[in-house]
Amino acid sequence: MLNGTSKTRDECSWRRSRHWLSWGLSAAAISLIAAGALMFDALTPEIISVGIFYVALVFLGFWFPEPKATLALAMLATLLAIVGHWITIPDNTPEWQGWLNRALAVATIWLAAAFVWRIRTLENQLQMKIDLTDSLSREINHRVSNHLQLVASILRLSAAESCSEESRRVLKLASSRVGTIARINRKLSTSSPGESIDSKSFLTALVKDVHAALANSESIQITVSAQSVKLSSTKAAALGALLAELLNNALKYAFPNGTKGKLAVSFTALENQHVLELEDDGVGFDQGKGSDGFGTRSVSNLARAMGGSIACQPARQSKTRPGTRWRVEVPA
Repeated sequence: MLNGTSKTRDECSWRRSRHWLSWGLSAAAISLIAAGALMFDALTPEIISVGIFYVALVFLGFWFPEPKATLALAMLATLLAIVGHWITIPDNTPEWQGWLNRALAVATIWLAAAFVWRIRTLENQLQMKIDLTDSLSREINHRVSNHLQLVASILRLSAAESCSEESRRVLKLASSRVGTIARINRKLSTSSPGESIDSKSFLTALVKDVHAALANSESIQITVSAQSVKLSSTKAAALGALLAELLNNALKYAFPNGTKGKLAVSFTALENQHVLELEDDGVGFDQGKGSDGFGTRSVSNLARAMGGSIACQPARQSKTRPGTRWRVEVPA
């Protein structure tokens, strides 16, 4: 919650800075174009049109957040066009023709203003709809996370009250899976739709949540070494689900009878692929017995769905605790 508040504060501060920078640049551009128009009028005869300066002045309305600014710019451009008629160098152009040229310039100014005003109005309406959709999406994700946590809690309570060992095992497994989905959803819900996710902060927070949920968290040490790259929300969700599944399997099988152990998570971004590794110093993985398990099939399916591959091998040479190293490679 604090992270979300801090992020919102940073976004507001960035928007305010951008707002004042936009106003400053716009004011400078208006001054330059207006001065250029008057100077051009003062140095050229009436027959030469300077309408391009006035239209350019109106187009600066795209820089302002409010569409009304376009109308103010059009009024300024109209005033400059009229003043320009009085300061231009006299020539043989008839008076009526000079005023006609200015009238056509004013008409062009207001035609351009109508175009800019309409575009800015549509942009503001679209932005309001995007902001509303973003807010609704965050609210929905928040409610989904809460409901998933509730389901996971109900499954854990059902497992505790079950008389069958097999039922308890299945219910605990289901609770773990639902809890994993809830944690991933909560991490991703802090970002806007389409926004990139930082791999380091996302994976670190996910591992921290998984570790905090352990009943014997003090006996298991988990370290994370992850490079910081931008991931799409879809890819982050898939990697998070895959890592959480690997962690659950390792915590379930690598350290039987509550023995102490260590887990090491690493994420590396190469030129054309991302590599996720999980290593433990537990009793090892039996390829014959564990290759058909639900967890193994799940991580294999996730890796294939991402267009990657997954491999498993002993982490070290040891008869008692050889450990296990999982390596997942997916396209960047």
